[in-house]
Amino acid sequence: MSEERLWRDLSQCAMSEERLWCDLSQCAMSEERLWRDLSQCAMSCVVTDNDGKICLICSVGGTDKSRDGVNVFGMQLDMWSPPRSDVVAKYNLSLKFPQGEISNLETVSVCYWVQPTTLASYETHLSLAVSDQENDVLHLYRRGEHLGFYYNGVRQFGFPNLTSSIGLHVWSHYCHVFQRGEYRAYVGGEERARGPIFTTKASLSMQGIITLGQEQDQLAGGYDSSQTFRGYIAQLNIYNRSITDEEVDQQATCQGATLGDIFSSDREEMEKFGVSMETINVTEFCKKMVEYIIFPEMRYLPQSKLTCERVGYEVYSPTTPAENTMLHNSSVQFTEECKSNYHLWVGVTDEEEEDVWRKFVDNDVVTETVFETNEPNGGTGENCILMFLPNGRWVDTSCDIEWPACVPCQIDQTAPLRLRGLCYMNEAETFFEVLGYKGGKPFLHGYYGYMVYRNEREEWQMYDTTQSETVALVTLPSRDSYPIGRHVWTLKKSICNNLINSTIHMSFSVCNNFEFSCSNGDCILKEQRCNGKNDCTDFSDEDNCEMLVLPQGYRANQPPVNSSEDEPIYLTSIVRILRLVDISDVRRSINVEMELELWWQDLRLTYLNLGDTLELNKLTSEDTTSIWKPKITFPNVYDGNINTIEEEISLRKLADPQTPDFNDVKMDVAYTGESTLLVQKLHYSGTFACSFDVFYYPFDTQRCFILLQLASVRKEHTSFTSDKTTVDYLEEKLLPGYEVTHCTVAVTDRGNNETRHSMLQVRPYTVGETRVDQTLDSYCAGSLLAYLHVRLAVSLTTLLVLYTLFSNTSNSLPITAYVKMIDVWFFYCIFLLFFITLTHVLTEHMDNRERERPIVVHPLRRQKVEPKVREAERVLVTVRWVVVPVLVLLFNLIYWALLLGSAF
Repeated sequence: MSEERLWRDLSQCAMSEERLWCDLSQCAMSEERLWRDLSQCAMSCVVTDNDGKICLICSVGGTDKSRDGVNVFGMQLDMWSPPRSDVVAKYNLSLKFPQGEISNLETVSVCYWVQPTTLASYETHLSLAVSDQENDVLHLYRRGEHLGFYYNGVRQFGFPNLTSSIGLHVWSHYCHVFQRGEYRAYVGGEERARGPIFTTKASLSMQGIITLGQEQDQLAGGYDSSQTFRGYIAQLNIYNRSITDEEVDQQATCQGATLGDIFSSDREEMEKFGVSMETINVTEFCKKMVEYIIFPEMRYLPQSKLTCERVGYEVYSPTTPAENTMLHNSSVQFTEECKSNYHLWVGVTDEEEEDVWRKFVDNDVVTETVFETNEPNGGTGENCILMFLPNGRWVDTSCDIEWPACVPCQIDQTAPLRLRGLCYMNEAETFFEVLGYKGGKPFLHGYYGYMVYRNEREEWQMYDTTQSETVALVTLPSRDSYPIGRHVWTLKKSICNNLINSTIHMSFSVCNNFEFSCSNGDCILKEQRCNGKNDCTDFSDEDNCEMLVLPQGYRANQPPVNSSEDEPIYLTSIVRILRLVDISDVRRSINVEMELELWWQDLRLTYLNLGDTLELNKLTSEDTTSIWKPKITFPNVYDGNINTIEEEISLRKLADPQTPDFNDVKMDVAYTGESTLLVQKLHYSGTFACSFDVFYYPFDTQRCFILLQLASVRKEHTSFTSDKTTVDYLEEKLLPGYEVTHCTVAVTDRGNNETRHSMLQVRPYTVGETRVDQTLDSYCAGSLLAYLHVRLAVSLTTLLVLYTLFSNTSNSLPITAYVKMIDVWFFYCIFLLFFITLTHVLTEHMDNRERERPIVVHPLRRQKVEPKVREAERVLVTVRWVVVPVLVLLFNLIYWALLLGSAF
């Protein structure tokens, strides 16, 4: 009856006393005054008669049934069974709102609680379809930790930070708000996402079918077992309005929820196919569940604590007598294994403060202790607790006592075990928990359906419940051992490119990706891996410390390529002159000890477990020979031999390591070729041929080159570059007979047009013979000898001395085809002395002739005879005071101008 339809849009009921027509088909009774079945109404309504018609007087607000209890739907709770596609709860909204009464809504809010017990690769929470073609009108799902949704058939990718922590058996609250093309999402009452929805159609149609736990690839069908939800869903409410932050917080903190005016799982009667349903109080969602697992092996307390820690748990302690009774009852099943009257450790201690018993788990004080009569009685010497088997009461004992007992471990969902060694795509697939008991031992439950348990043959078996097949087996060294840590498994199915019956290393540990898992399952920081110290108790952190991973097809004779394909690899080079062992200008050679340091990158390589210093990152000789490295030759080595004193290659970190591979059983820290430098250090000694120019000796400046050539690789592939090349001189600059002023290096090349190689031209020193010594030896001595005012005999002796000095100096110099400036100096000095000697000879001859000439005296004339100046003496004076000084002055001006001008 069209006039009697009830419009349930809450926006139409905001005013009290407004009369709405009621569809009689939705009422509990017809044709009379009645109370509407509140479970079918969005509002509290009273039916009255008005002129022969049935109407409703509605009050604002809806029924909050959650305060009494909420419906919880359980789906596929048997974790040992494979996932099914026929388990679903659904509701047909078309029957509730016929003939399009509520069809396209631009504002819709969806809130619900979920508690998964096993994860699927595609965990569907809710699916809304209106036809076979429009089967993803609204689809809410989770993949790993990421939440996602389809809106009017379009998958939304714009919310990468919309995540939820992965934890089994824990209730999580979600709210999704779609408002005129905008989206908001809440996880646990906290807003996690906000932004636009990318779709051509902003409104949602409510004329369809809702399913819980399955995605509809067709209307009410087309279910896929890999897209199921396994666990519990509760308090699903759909509103035709934008729910407020206050309402979200109210729901997430278990204070109840207003029933959804479009749909409520606590009001509508859903069709259930293989789905269980129970009613619980809403406060149960926010209760912290405390669960434990008993390890039925007798161990001392330190080993018992370690057993719990290796699975991510801590020794459990009851906090009330009721909890203690439950623990005692649970432990009775292991009386055969825990053979002692004091059979169970309890996780409390008063070591911090006497008679104040605190839990191992969180250090909280246990106020309701359950001690045996006359206990505790050990004082400060007994700070730990054992449970008495006959009645479950406590006795105190020493924490160091060598008393074996079984141990209960409190489950911590925030620290799952991780399986490493397979090839999962999603990290959550590696998560495991210690859950229940099978074969008298706790078993490991994989979040995505794997089970690891001890079978009847006392092997540990890895079983895939999704495929109902065994994956692998391992035999442990003792009956009390668990597959925690690193073990060799035998595969019973082909997996990760490994064949059946092949062996594979796999490990279980609670270590995070930034930690290293020891072989026994203990965790240390990755910085402690391969650091030269034994940080694992089993010393396994120093095993297999290789630093180099060669890719398949790597060739050591093939140089690396630059990231820019058109350019060669440019080497950074540092030449360090350690010492000049010998400088021989006669042999025209220098003997040098030097270091060459080369840096380059090889993008093909991967490096592991690098330390912070080069000393920690030295490659082994085997690794050094397996990679490409520059080969250096010395074209101007004197005798063709160069002595390589030492060669080593180290690695230097340039950037952070790669994102850890959660499947890596070794848990090594990996660095790419781009984030790492190869540093080659070469220590050489050798003699190098030089071409000395001693024309200006001893004011000469010598530049002797050391040539370092890249061999076996063309310049177009690998090359030195000027902006990455330096030279350092590390010895004293003032050497015996020489002085080093500076060092330079230049990049050049060598070869022909077909093959050219890059080369360094190192000028390791600029040397000049020490000028003071040479000036005193040669110039000063020569000058003093040459300028002496001596007679003939002395001049001849001086000439002989000067010639001897010249001969000795010449013998100390390299033989040259040209006359050197020092030769010119000695020639000048010898010539000057020779000239002086000749002058003396000439004047002496002139003097003798004058002495033989007679003196004429006139007898009749009385005149004074004055002494006559002899010609020889006049010549000698002229040469001594005029000729020689002029010659000396002119020669020295020209000589020193040329010499010093070229030298400086």
